[in-house]
Amino acid sequence: MKKPSRKTLIVSLIAVVVVGAGLAFVAKTRMGVNDSASADSMVTSDSTQAADASDKDKKKKKKGDKDKRDAPVPVEVTTVSPRSISTYYQTTATLEPEKRVDILSKLAGEVRQILVEEGDFVKEGAILCRLDDAELKVTLDEARINRDQQKLEFERVQDMQAQSLISDKEYQQIKYTYEVAENRYESARVRYEYTQIKAPFSGIVTQRLVDPGENIPMGARLFMMSDTQPLLLAMYLPESEARLVRKGQRVAIRPDAGEEAEFEGEVLRIAPEVDARTGTVKVTAQTRVGGVPGSFVRVRILMDTHEDVLAVPRRSLLSDAGDRFVFIAAADTVRKVQVGIGYEDETHAEVTAGLASGDTVVTAGVGGIRDGTKVKVVRPDDVAATEKKPASNGEKK
Repeated sequence: MKKPSRKTLIVSLIAVVVVGAGLAFVAKTRMGVNDSASADSMVTSDSTQAADASDKDKKKKKKGDKDKRDAPVPVEVTTVSPRSISTYYQTTATLEPEKRVDILSKLAGEVRQILVEEGDFVKEGAILCRLDDAELKVTLDEARINRDQQKLEFERVQDMQAQSLISDKEYQQIKYTYEVAENRYESARVRYEYTQIKAPFSGIVTQRLVDPGENIPMGARLFMMSDTQPLLLAMYLPESEARLVRKGQRVAIRPDAGEEAEFEGEVLRIAPEVDARTGTVKVTAQTRVGGVPGSFVRVRILMDTHEDVLAVPRRSLLSDAGDRFVFIAAADTVRKVQVGIGYEDETHAEVTAGLASGDTVVTAGVGGIRDGTKVKVVRPDDVAATEKKPASNGEKK
């Protein structure tokens, strides 16, 4: 048998290597396809699970939203009941003292003593300060001595004249001398009293304008005083409103600063004419129970009062295109009802139509409800304690 040649062996070896490589590639390719299919199968499974979870979340959310819609809304209610409602006209004014004066010096001289300070209340005739009085006191003493001498002389000649022991001319001359001495004494006394600066009326010292030791001229301003009982308020009302005001009518006064509680006053006088330029009438009120001169205040004049009318809290009212509404609570739901409104004060409004005594209206929580909403009352009202108290203030509508 003939041996294969070397060349033949090399070719056969190459062929074997090529066939082996081909078989290995085919096997690897088949493995890759299987791995890819497995991965695709895993991705598909994960997506299905995620979709199922999303559907469950949506169902839970819908159920939660439905539960929220079905849950009753907490509200507070009150019962419609009668009460008094007043209407007021509101304006502003400045508190002014009935009397305010500058106290002037009637003499020139040195201020020796000051007896009061700003803010002090003094009675009429009280001494506020004293000026140097040494020279005027000497003049007064001289005038008093001269008057006393002339008085004795006059009394002597009166007896003589009664007995016709002296002529009428001599009697008249002595009488005249005595009267001159009397007048000079009175003049000296008055000037001496000018050294004591006195309060012209009872009131409060609002300003002190001098210091001890100061030399002042005649006519110098020494003090300012005000009579704060009463304090006056000048208000200017439209003619139509002024017609409704009467002397003695009550007014409510509140300082604009808000630091003091509201206090009362009354109408003192009403001007008999209308200002042609402004169309207003001057109405003057007075108060004796509060305030300080110069305070800016807000004033409400009581114009009218409706007694025993149905009323609801103002916070229960809703507005829509100019109409007013309330929610009436019945069982566990509410319904929206249009109402007619009359007078209003700071807390309540008069109901002229749409409600009856005993109806239950929602006072808190109205922003979260609509017609047919289920509600739950969280704090029932106490009608006897809160709804039957008379109104104390309000504003004109």
